[in-house]
Amino acid sequence: MKKLLFAGLLITLFISGCSTSTPRPTPTTEPEGATIPELVLKITNGSDRLRTPYGLALDSSGKIYVNDAGNSRVLVFEEDGTLLAKWDQQGNGEGEFNSLGFGGIAIDGDDNVFVVDNGNHRVQKFDTAGTFLTEWGGEGSGDSQFVRAIGIAVDGEGNVYVTDDGNPFVQKFANGGQFLMKWGGAGAGGGQFSHATGIAVDAQGNVFVSDYENKRVQKFDEQGSFIAAWGMGADIGATGIPEGIAIDDQGRVYVTDYALGRIEVFDNDGKWLASWGTTSRTDRLFQSPVAMAFDVHGHFYVVNQKTNLVQIFNLP
Repeated sequence: MKKLLFAGLLITLFISGCSTSTPRPTPTTEPEGATIPELVLKITNGSDRLRTPYGLALDSSGKIYVNDAGNSRVLVFEEDGTLLAKWDQQGNGEGEFNSLGFGGIAIDGDDNVFVVDNGNHRVQKFDTAGTFLTEWGGEGSGDSQFVRAIGIAVDGEGNVYVTDDGNPFVQKFANGGQFLMKWGGAGAGGGQFSHATGIAVDAQGNVFVSDYENKRVQKFDEQGSFIAAWGMGADIGATGIPEGIAIDDQGRVYVTDYALGRIEVFDNDGKWLASWGTTSRTDRLFQSPVAMAFDVHGHFYVVNQKTNLVQIFNLP
């Protein structure tokens, strides 16, 4: 089963100042799109409600893992929303969490689960039963250190990529946490970051990173070489704020717009294809959307941070 993760949480458009870019999408007469995904399920976890959830990922059996960051825990659900497990020990020991209200989660091809534990400046690795396997990180801005780690993704080789909105670099690690490389630096030029958040990797190893502050997504190769950049909201003439990124099995790139409450869909090179959701403040399908994921049944999962729920749709 192909896994698409964010952490997390997500797309790409045009932005000035970059050496390479794709054309701005042509505004449409129906900017919100005529075809809307069919909502089939909401997950709130009942009386023990989610609190500012952020990261979301699926394992090979279809179980749903949510980084319930406001509660410093990971929750595991069946496909029908039934709660299976809580990883809810708080603290700084092995298998314990101290989230800051955000943080991604990713799962590799062997069903290892990687959780951003940003209050403890680390990434933790578990099996699907919640058994602690290893950790890496530490507070700081050097190699293998984090200030405010946030997004996480895994490529087809099992390498792990982490964004840090307090340290303007993407860091790449081996599956066991060994530091491999990093790229970025502060700024608004091609390959630079101001507030990197969502991250995803496609089947070819291209890495997509959203930048909340620079209001763009950038595309890189697996060695961190800059390829392209683009922004959000061109179809409605508004400046959107990208947060989460997910990539489907056709290589299409899905990006959540945290501020405007929309999801935009692009081809792999940043050409705008579609958008879902309304910018109306009183009638929004999505409320501060962050992470997204897909399953093998054609379902599309969206974490709404403001309303503390996970939505599950049938894709149109």
